[in-house]
Amino acid sequence: MGDPSTWREFLDKHGEGVHHIAFEVKGMDEKLKLLAEHGIPLLQKGDYEGGHYAYVDGTARLAVILELLENF
Repeated sequence: MGDPSTWREFLDKHGEGVHHIAFEVKGMDEKLKLLAEHGIPLLQKGDYEGGHYAYVDGTARLAVILELLENF
């Protein structure tokens, strides 16, 4: 079954399929603002060793969650 996670939640709700698509970006804050202005709101963001990540909810407009990665 696996531990609780966004991936497990997706599988339980939708079955197999695309959970998200990742894009490497520069200027994370500006990209998040632009996406929010177009109805694609922030779901989660954080840091990892070497950069930042953010998940945005593109399901209503694009039928998929997007992940933005900004590496240092």
